[in-house]
Amino acid sequence: MARATVSQVRGWDPTATAAASDALVAANRAFGAAMRQGSRHIDAALADWRGDAAAAAALRALDSQLMSNHLGATIVAIADAFADAVNLEEVCAAVRGIERDAAAKGCVIAEDGTVAAPEADTGNPALDVTLQAGFDTEAATLQARLIPLLDTAGDIDRTAGAQLVAATAALAALQTNPQGAPLDSRVRAILDGTAFLPADPRAMYELWESLTPADHDALFAYDPSIGNRDGIAGVAKDHYNRLYLEQLRTRASAELVGSGGPHDWSDTTDPPSTLAEWRRFNDVAAAERKVRTRLADYDEVADQLTRRGATRLLLGIDDQGRGVVALGNPDSARNIATFVPGASATLAGIGQGVDRATALLGAATRSDASARTAVITWYGYHAPPDLVAARRDDYADAAAPDLDRFQDGLRATHAGPPSHNTVVGHSYGSTVIGVAAGDGRSLAVDDVIFVGSPGVEADRVTDLRLDNVPAADNHRRIFATAAAADPIPLFGQLAHGISPVERAFGATVFESSSGAVLQRPPLPIVGYEPWAHGTYWDLDNPGLTTQGEIIAGRHPG
Repeated sequence: MARATVSQVRGWDPTATAAASDALVAANRAFGAAMRQGSRHIDAALADWRGDAAAAAALRALDSQLMSNHLGATIVAIADAFADAVNLEEVCAAVRGIERDAAAKGCVIAEDGTVAAPEADTGNPALDVTLQAGFDTEAATLQARLIPLLDTAGDIDRTAGAQLVAATAALAALQTNPQGAPLDSRVRAILDGTAFLPADPRAMYELWESLTPADHDALFAYDPSIGNRDGIAGVAKDHYNRLYLEQLRTRASAELVGSGGPHDWSDTTDPPSTLAEWRRFNDVAAAERKVRTRLADYDEVADQLTRRGATRLLLGIDDQGRGVVALGNPDSARNIATFVPGASATLAGIGQGVDRATALLGAATRSDASARTAVITWYGYHAPPDLVAARRDDYADAAAPDLDRFQDGLRATHAGPPSHNTVVGHSYGSTVIGVAAGDGRSLAVDDVIFVGSPGVEADRVTDLRLDNVPAADNHRRIFATAAAADPIPLFGQLAHGISPVERAFGATVFESSSGAVLQRPPLPIVGYEPWAHGTYWDLDNPGLTTQGEIIAGRHPG
């Protein structure tokens, strides 16, 4: 452990590293896009060009693309190191606060963090002994607070420094060897099929951080979905997942073109005339619909990544309709919230989830503007397609291990002091959280918020488990709210157990707006309105304010 000195911490400005990290990521994306555009132009030129010159041009283009890939991965490593250094911000603020306290009490702080008490000198020996004991106690208390902070600052500085040194060396090596450094033996074993990437997020983090950018690129070439692995830093996940997203969009577009579609005989005078033709038509049409659905998913995710506001990181994307978008970098945030949507959530509608995450981020920032907060939209599971399917448990059973592992990954990649992590489950998303924290599992979070819940497959808060939280304290860590006009908490209990807003469940219940907007509700049970189920993130809803307070760790519960 390398302890930082007081003067070092006093001179640091971690906010500058956040700006540097964002600027590097933005520049790297622009560079990568330009290189890919150049490759497309070269491919077009080579399509009708044959001969020695064409072969040489193709080889040169391949070398350039490979070098740009390695360069991009190296820049990502530098940006990640800067992002980790942002965590010094909180440590530096705490050290400066202790310095102010020490000065007010007449204590003197040495460079190594030891604190000397002032000398009592009243001229009264008996009184001086008593006063000195108090002064010494004050100094010891300040020192006990200060030294762990200097140790943490030293660790963050050492780790970020090692990352920067390694990345700088990798950049220098690219000048002499554009193909990149020789691959790590562990990576070669994975590529050869004699070893596997670790499933545990902590082990994955330790492996990834020990590898070079060339190793990272090799693993991406081997598995383009590598960015979905929990335990990889957010900046790196975003880098590789954006590349993967482009591959997925290109592949889906090619599939659509290759199918010869669209196939629609509704406007033709020559429709299928036999049962076999109709079957073939239906098969082709069904396949086209699936491809178009995937394209709509990818296009919406790509669009969300271009929106203004907080930095957006693509923490997950696959060809099965799942994706994860973060507002802010969770690796450098003090507060992290994960929003889990409910039934009918699809990637094509992830914009709604991101809008709700944006509202949560705003509420948390209003609660504590001094803290960095990241809010993640976790569409990382197959949600029930409708309310009928939402009565089943199997969607939550399948999603729970993935949510559990994702939260473990957030803990593994976070630098500096532990972050304050919250999961927010809306509707069936709360059921997913309940299963993820039950059935013998434990979620790596500090707080849980159930919003408009149909039930969480548990009878009481003590049935759930949160890492490092005694079950007896769950009632102060698990929160629930339901709008008075929301019908889901009422009817959901028929399938998923007691509503978490019921007194018998034992959660801390907070108020949200009623959600009623009509004078004459259309449901048979007067007072309930379907659209009340989506009002929890309206700006004038007091429940949104409370959610922000919980995410910021400032709710009195």
